[in-house]
This record gives sequence, C-alpha cells and structure tokens, in this order.
Amino acid sequence: MPTGSQQWLFGEFIRIAVRLREEYGTTIALSGGAAGADLLWAEAAQEAGLTTWLYLPCPDLDARWTRPWRNRLAAAVDGAGRVVMLGTRYCVQLLHERNARLVADSEAVVAAHDPCHRSGGSLSTMRRAWDQHRPILRVDVRNRRTTFVTRRP
Repeated sequence: MPTGSQQWLFGEFIRIAVRLREEYGTTIALSGGAAGADLLWAEAAQEAGLTTWLYLPCPDLDARWTRPWRNRLAAAVDGAGRVVMLGTRYCVQLLHERNARLVADSEAVVAAHDPCHRSGGSLSTMRRAWDQHRPILRVDVRNRRTTFVTRRP
C-alpha cells in the first residue's frame, strides 16, 4: 500500500460499505482477514453496520504480524458474524483457496489495488471475480479513485 494511503482507504471503504447498504440492501461483507486492506475492509464494513464474515486460511495467519495487526485481526474475529477457517496450518495454497471461496460466496467484489502491481493476491482475485461474472469495484490506492472494472484486470 502506498505510504499515507491507509487512512484514505479506510474512509473510502466506509463510504462504499454505507452506499452498498443503503442503495443495494447489502447486509454482509466478506473479508479475507489479511493485514492491510482486508482488515481495513472488515473494520469499515462493521463500522457501517454490515455483518462481516471472515475467511481465514488458518489459525496462525497472524504469526509473523506486528502486535497492532494481530490485535486488529482479533477484534475483527470477535466482531464477525461468521468465521470460516480453511485449514489448520499456514500454506500458500490456503491463500488461493481463501480467495476462491471469497469470490464464490460473493455477489460483488470490492478490491483495493495498486495499479503498479501486476501480480499478487488482489489482482488474481479480481481476475477470478471477472471470470465468474462478479461486478468489481476497484479502489485504486495509488491514484485514490474508485471505479467499476469494465475489462478483465
């Protein structure tokens, strides 16, 4: 995430969550629980009054995180309406499985993305969502704008 973009992203996520709730009747927000945009989305969705479902690859997801991010994950878990645990130990395959489940269980995708990154979990998840005909709301953290994706990322 570009330096200084976290506060903007959190505010943008709240704006999006409120709009989804008020204009589309959204009641549930899904999150992968990763440090960074995933947890910011979970926090913003909860603040906007949405029930959050967390899809976690494993219980030790946060083993190498800083204390503040570990605390944020614990708070998100405590506030979640549902927690889906996909495995028992960390492995990269579980990250891909988590992203696949998030897309499969969603009706639309809100994705924070830095357009300078041409690979990674966010981009592969957006591609999966595109291939499964899910609407994608891309939150560009570098240029600070939000748009609907109109072509495959």
